[in-house]
Amino acid sequence: MPAVDRDTGLGTTYERLAVAMMLERFAERHKVRSVLEGPTDGITGIRGLNSIPLAQAGASVELLLGDPDEVALAETIWDNLDLADRVSIRHAPEATLGVAPRSFDLVWNFNAIPQAPEPERLIEEMCSASKRFVMIFVSNTLNYGFGIHRLHHVAAREPWSHGDIAAMNTRMIVDHLGKQGFRVIERTLVDTPWWPDIDSPIEEVAATFLPFLKRFVSASKRLEHYTWKADSLPYFQQDTRTQLLREIGKHFAIEHARFFPLRILFAHHRGIIALRKDAS
Repeated sequence: MPAVDRDTGLGTTYERLAVAMMLERFAERHKVRSVLEGPTDGITGIRGLNSIPLAQAGASVELLLGDPDEVALAETIWDNLDLADRVSIRHAPEATLGVAPRSFDLVWNFNAIPQAPEPERLIEEMCSASKRFVMIFVSNTLNYGFGIHRLHHVAAREPWSHGDIAAMNTRMIVDHLGKQGFRVIERTLVDTPWWPDIDSPIEEVAATFLPFLKRFVSASKRLEHYTWKADSLPYFQQDTRTQLLREIGKHFAIEHARFFPLRILFAHHRGIIALRKDAS
């Protein structure tokens, strides 16, 4: 199956920016020098872009992707950003890391745990591979649209494709991190726009539940406007990002809010950042 060669939609654009800015803040605080991300990507669209902000902050990155075509496309994009010397991209078809113990300052992934055949085992591998930090993001089941999202899959007769819901339990993740000798230093939320966490345009989801609306559903202008090919990604260059944020920055109001009970209802993803207890 060919690799997805573009990012499509306002939701993906927003998510890219939110994750990139979160990682930049992390890199500024913790100064990690080596990063392992994998064994999958977790954001709809082009695979293998998540750790670019960490590399831009000076880290060397090892990146694991599940398809050879994804590896080839990601290598091209990193090279276009003059970051080829800071990344090693490896084809990893299984949900395993395959690295030596304590090899990286940071081991992390985005939405990989629920997709893993054995989530607990993957967490153990992440902890083994890390010298200092483990960072895990999963879908936020408390998002006000999560139930709608599940019902939409049922109503549209589409198989649930987002992994094991039980593995999205952050308490479970924290417990396993503790058993591996890590303590949680931060619980965070990311990707927190006003719209619900659904993987289709709102108009299409509404028409699934209210069939009489189907004749009013047409190709969304949002999808046409917020489509970025591999050679035109706007997230990682200061000038293009600034221009993009001028256009969609208003949607980040909840992302930047300090009131946690509000943010937890809107956040699409919850994150756990843990530090090895015996880290120097």
